[in-house]
Amino acid sequence: MSDDVYWQAIIEHDAAFDFQFYYGVNSTKIFCFPSCPSKPPLRNNVSYFDDVGLAQASGYRACKRCQPDKKCLQDTSLVKLIHACHKIEKHNEGTLTALQLAESMGLTQFQLNRLFKKHLNITPKNYIDQVQLTALKKNLRNSDNVSHAIYQSGIESSSVIYGRMINHLAMTPKTYLRGAANIKISYVLGDTRLGPVLIAATDKGVCFLQFGDSTHQLLSQLMSEFPSAEIMLMPENSEQQFEHWLNLLDLYLAGCSNEINLPLDIRATTFQKRVWDFLKTIPYGEVMSYGAIAKAIGSAKAFRAVANACASNNVALVIPCHRVIRGDGALGGYRWGEKRKRKILDIENKLNT
Repeated sequence: MSDDVYWQAIIEHDAAFDFQFYYGVNSTKIFCFPSCPSKPPLRNNVSYFDDVGLAQASGYRACKRCQPDKKCLQDTSLVKLIHACHKIEKHNEGTLTALQLAESMGLTQFQLNRLFKKHLNITPKNYIDQVQLTALKKNLRNSDNVSHAIYQSGIESSSVIYGRMINHLAMTPKTYLRGAANIKISYVLGDTRLGPVLIAATDKGVCFLQFGDSTHQLLSQLMSEFPSAEIMLMPENSEQQFEHWLNLLDLYLAGCSNEINLPLDIRATTFQKRVWDFLKTIPYGEVMSYGAIAKAIGSAKAFRAVANACASNNVALVIPCHRVIRGDGALGGYRWGEKRKRKILDIENKLNT
């Protein structure tokens, strides 16, 4: 979780983040839930803690209004959920099933499923899959052997994970290990009202559209995202297509068009895809908060995950993460800079009025 996510939860008194973190006020040495009804302190006077023990070990006392130390003991269902998540994240010996997890906690599989649905709106299997996929991606980056990386990630079989990786990353584990090896990516550079832009595409569609302060920076980002792909300047037979895309981008930024439809070839987890698909439904010229989007996609407590999905977007404007702001009306972060975000929103507001 970023500081922006922490702070947004505090100023909105968002109970969905209770037990996920605690904040301490440095001047009073008191720590609270994010939902504490007390007036939010100055942002630069706040420290964050993962649990009650860390806050107390740092010399902070529990707030008498929200009582985070007592409620932590009272909410047994949430404590069980946190315990289950920790067991999943720390499991590293063989396959872990939802049934095995439930039995290790003295619960039935139905009770465990209800626990995850209540607090996270996903099943235990969904959580196990996501943890394993995260571990697999990390292991693939640090290994030269696909089978070894799969085994280290606690995944039951290579046939199962190949299907999951294709669905989540648009590529097989072997291709991911090689940093998109054997994939051909063409790119074009241009100048816009927002500064230099780089558009890159595979034969399936646009995989990268980003703004930067220099062409060198943009090329470095492209190569970092696809380290082993065959990256080349726009070939002559694709010139007309790329010019068309740049023209659509120019019309949009000039306020002459309220849409920019490009074919996409992007990698995404299931949750990222849900967020990105929803972002494309936000009407032109309108904005929504991270919390509102989380509720709209049926994961009201996934505020931070929505923020992370927005920050992971590789295709600016087409996936309009610029239309996501903080709950207090502030712009919030933007991968390509707050000034660009403000300028885009100003263009959309002007055309929309």
